Amino acid sequence: MYLKITRKAGMRAAHARKLLLIMKMSAILLTVVSLQVSARSMSQSITLNVKNESLAVIIREIRTQSGFDFFFDKDLLRNARPVTLNVKNATIQDVLDRCLAQSAIAYRIENKVVMLKEKPQTVNYSDFVQMPQEIRGRVTDSTGSPLAGAAIQLKSGLKTVYTNNDGEFVLPAAEPGSVIIISYIGFVAQELAVPAGSAAMRIVLKADVNKLSEIAVVSNGYQTLPRERSTGSFGKPDMEVVANRSFSMNIIQRLDGLVPGIVINNSPNATQNPVLIRGLSTVGRETVPGWGIFEGTNRNPLYVVDGIPVTDVGVVNPQDVADITVLKDATAASIWGARAANGVVVITTKKGQNTGKIKLQYDAFANFQGKPNTNYYRGMNSRQFIETAEEIFDPQTFPWETSTSFPDSYFGMPPHEVFLYNKARGINVQQAQNGLDSLMAIDNRKQIKDLLYDNAMLTNHTLSVSGGQKQYAFYGSAAFTRDKGYNPGAGTNTYKLNLRQNFSLGSRINFDLITDLSNTISKAKRPVTADSRFYPYQLFRDASGNNLSMAYMKTLSDSVRLDYQNRSQVNLDFVPLDELNYGYTKSDQLFTRNILNVQVKILNGLTFSGTYGYIKSSGKTEAYDDIKSYNSRYELVQFTVAPVAGATPVYYLPNTGGTLATENSSQRNWTVRNQLNYDKNWNNARHQLTVLLGQEAQEQQSVSVSSKVRGYNEQMQSYRQLDYVALSTTGVSGTVIPNAWFTSILSDDYFGRSEVVTRFTSYYANGAYSFKRKYSFNGSLRLDKSSLFGVDKSAQNKPAWSTGLKWFLSSEPFMAKVGAVNSLALRATYGIAGNAPGPGVAASKDILARYQSTLLPNGGGLYVATPANRKLSWESTATLNIGVDFSMLNSRVFGSVDLYQRKTSGLIGPMPLSPLTGSTYVTANVGDLENKGLEVTLSTINVNGRNFRWSSTLNLAYNKNMLSNIVAGFAVTSGSTRIYQQYVTGYPSYAVFAYRYGGLDALGDPQIKLKDGSVTKTPYVSVPDDIAYMGTQQPVWNGGFSNNFSYKGLSLSFNAVFNLGHVMRRETNLFFTGRPSHPGFTGNFSQEFANRWKKPGDEQVTNIPSYVADSYTSYSRRDVSYYQYADINVVSASFIKMRDITLSYQLPQWLIRRISADQVLFRAQISNIMLWKANKYGLDPEFQDATNGSQMMPFGQKAITLGVNLKF
Repeated sequence: MYLKITRKAGMRAAHARKLLLIMKMSAILLTVVSLQVSARSMSQSITLNVKNESLAVIIREIRTQSGFDFFFDKDLLRNARPVTLNVKNATIQDVLDRCLAQSAIAYRIENKVVMLKEKPQTVNYSDFVQMPQEIRGRVTDSTGSPLAGAAIQLKSGLKTVYTNNDGEFVLPAAEPGSVIIISYIGFVAQELAVPAGSAAMRIVLKADVNKLSEIAVVSNGYQTLPRERSTGSFGKPDMEVVANRSFSMNIIQRLDGLVPGIVINNSPNATQNPVLIRGLSTVGRETVPGWGIFEGTNRNPLYVVDGIPVTDVGVVNPQDVADITVLKDATAASIWGARAANGVVVITTKKGQNTGKIKLQYDAFANFQGKPNTNYYRGMNSRQFIETAEEIFDPQTFPWETSTSFPDSYFGMPPHEVFLYNKARGINVQQAQNGLDSLMAIDNRKQIKDLLYDNAMLTNHTLSVSGGQKQYAFYGSAAFTRDKGYNPGAGTNTYKLNLRQNFSLGSRINFDLITDLSNTISKAKRPVTADSRFYPYQLFRDASGNNLSMAYMKTLSDSVRLDYQNRSQVNLDFVPLDELNYGYTKSDQLFTRNILNVQVKILNGLTFSGTYGYIKSSGKTEAYDDIKSYNSRYELVQFTVAPVAGATPVYYLPNTGGTLATENSSQRNWTVRNQLNYDKNWNNARHQLTVLLGQEAQEQQSVSVSSKVRGYNEQMQSYRQLDYVALSTTGVSGTVIPNAWFTSILSDDYFGRSEVVTRFTSYYANGAYSFKRKYSFNGSLRLDKSSLFGVDKSAQNKPAWSTGLKWFLSSEPFMAKVGAVNSLALRATYGIAGNAPGPGVAASKDILARYQSTLLPNGGGLYVATPANRKLSWESTATLNIGVDFSMLNSRVFGSVDLYQRKTSGLIGPMPLSPLTGSTYVTANVGDLENKGLEVTLSTINVNGRNFRWSSTLNLAYNKNMLSNIVAGFAVTSGSTRIYQQYVTGYPSYAVFAYRYGGLDALGDPQIKLKDGSVTKTPYVSVPDDIAYMGTQQPVWNGGFSNNFSYKGLSLSFNAVFNLGHVMRRETNLFFTGRPSHPGFTGNFSQEFANRWKKPGDEQVTNIPSYVADSYTSYSRRDVSYYQYADINVVSASFIKMRDITLSYQLPQWLIRRISADQVLFRAQISNIMLWKANKYGLDPEFQDATNGSQMMPFGQKAITLGVNLKF
């Protein structure tokens, strides 16, 4: 019975044999009986008379007559020839011998089980003799990429040749039937018999899991080289981890911790530099002094997809990615010239294989992210809040009349404050106290979480198909991604189509055509984003399900609001939950990528390759706010004239419809690249030479047109005509709520247009030479001319170049006795790459811009926005890199170590000008900085058993950044100014400065220590030398640690990331004076406020300043920023986080074959689990603004993913 079940399931013969042996050992007596039965059965006769019958039918008949079971791969019988047979009373051996005589199937009988398998292929030379012939072929990896430099050796040892850059080889004088060995670093060697005939051999090598360190090839976007011949510093992530990570569809986010030297910044203040490779190499010019926002340069790496630079890597579907290479040093990246100083990330997408088979793959996952942590901020509960509010309530400093007037008070009065004023004024005192008591008992945390936020979820479905024949191969995919945010009504749908076709026109011409289409549609409503910073007692919905009014959360008190309502006849109530549906923002973005790659073989070793790319994107964004929304109603009242209640109001803006703001954007990029490649080896690969020469031209054009209309009717799609010139210049006088002194001025936003055109023309060369496969030399040169540079020749004729050496010590005779070392290579490179200024920064002529002012004719004028500098050029980064690659203990331990020094000169920044020029500064190349660092990759195969395997990888990077010289855009003469600086000569980038805290005085006022040792609380007395340097916001150490376990079809991986050695400011109590307010949805007190100084003597037990009601008194005698920006409030930002834990299970092969599949894999993943953080406040540095200490709600933590991958 068991044999029948397993046979139908398709179990392998080897597995069945083990089970049978176990069954024999279970009972000796039964074994003896079975052997007797078996002996009688072996002699059982079989009678058959068939003609041209399939082998499968005959096997069923033999099984019926003999009682024997059969085990075999069902694919084994597909190509078997029909059988004609006539036997009578024959033994099973005789029948099988005659049935299988003309087939490629062998058999073996064991305990009434017949196991069929394929016969070993042999060549019989006794009947004929073949003359030696020339054998041609091509060697690729499993993705179809050519393996250049693969060795093809006759097993007899008489001849060895190597593949060229296209993976092709020619083996002369090889006799048919002789065996060749194909080997390549990092791949499993194959032995194949030379076929008869002239057909080209197509050989696919599989990656060797025991030699993961030996990365086969590296791509720099222009060419692919064997790693053994490349001297540069490259990084390659574990693509299986990249494919399985499901917390983001951004391929770059998935690299976190997988490549040493690359930092993925997730903190809120990292919007300008979310990705850094080997530290910051550019700064730019600060837009507003002290704001920390810089422009003029790009801080991110250059992203190259299929050989073409792209600005938005988010359009790439991670499931379409075949390979990622991170170029880190000059030799690796300088081929990209003036855009490579920040590093280059080269992404290669999948392509079809010429296997003749159609392959289908379906991958899907759902990432359940849950709701944000709305209680992350340490605010007070309702009882604590009311008690604290009573403590600090001061009706003498803040009289009722002042607190309820407008514009003396710019915010309404919350319920608890109304009760407090009623008590103080003797109005319904007991009722007021009862009201306060009732507020103490209310807790709104559940409503905030349930009503204001949804469970976020990220899902993706990707269906791909690939295949091909000798002259044509293709890969295509269709994908759908749904990103449902945690704000109600917010979500993004992305649809992607991708098709890559490879054509061969004979033996000399090949071309690829890549077509990519992506459509992203998103929509968002007008959500309320409140958390534990909000009043803890304020509910959003009553017990009957009615949404509650919170008119006090806006600028007007009840009495003023009612007066303005009566005069304007416009309702100024505010109900947050109703606002959700009173407006929306939606966008529709279309992106298309078209790339044509052409390769023509001109002569032996000489080829022409051309890359022609055209990328076009267009998008439309609409933001609509109905007249029902509070903002639209408030703006209407600002342009309403109604002197008294009862008078007919005059509306200067429409009082029906809504406001519609639209923006239409388009981008068009084209690239033309023509390149000659020479790849040749001679003297049996003793010499190998690869040279490329090329020319490239690129243009990028971006156009944006925006408009804003009012009185828009969504049904009629019409709007009201307004006199925008008058409204935005002279304005309207006598309005109910003037917004500019006694007048209301409309913002000049009814129309806008911008256009940016960037052009590059480049010439480049690259060469690689290897001698004896032990010594390699690389060199490159590139000259970029661009509209981004000044027109002066010194700015345009500035080359980028690099050179590098590599020495395989392990190939030297003196290393032969070092048996523990399998491979050892030393690398050294030096070169210069650049970082181009942003559009409009390098102005060869003064750039004018419009200045809006009601004091100027027609409401505006012109000013010099960018003074000319014809000599402004790209920032130059010189990189020295020394590295070692190693593999030892039979490749069980392997990795690499790199030391680097990067010196950037000509940093783009402000250079002061004479006031007589009319400008305070001009953008120039004025600064220098330096990065030094260490990078280590160490991988080990800890256990490599037959069924169980455990491997580990540590990626570790250290970076020390230092600004050698930088010019500030403003004078730095005070300590308070130094506090806000992040870029100061002699310090690292992202520097954090702080006051040296001196504790509190007898009044509870904060004090600081000056450089001379004195302690003071006097405001504005500190100078830059009094300020302490606390550290840098960027990690000094970072990396990842991965462990992968597998047992048969079960796999478990742990991928942790760490960022160490940096600091951040923590969020402190910010309320020390004045009447409490509630900008946005705030109003709650920090728990820290309860521990403030309250009475003399408290300065001995607390560092938190006192509360002083009168703001004038507070500001005149002290500076509370002495506490907020004190050194005691700068904490470590170091942390270790488990980025993901993935458990996957692959169905066994016998079951997969039953359903005609190649793979069925299920996976479950949990991501973003905090393991350790250095600060004692429970702060997650990934949700902390290190500059000012503000917190944001953590989201996407401990997210759970369920996924499946099917291959057919």
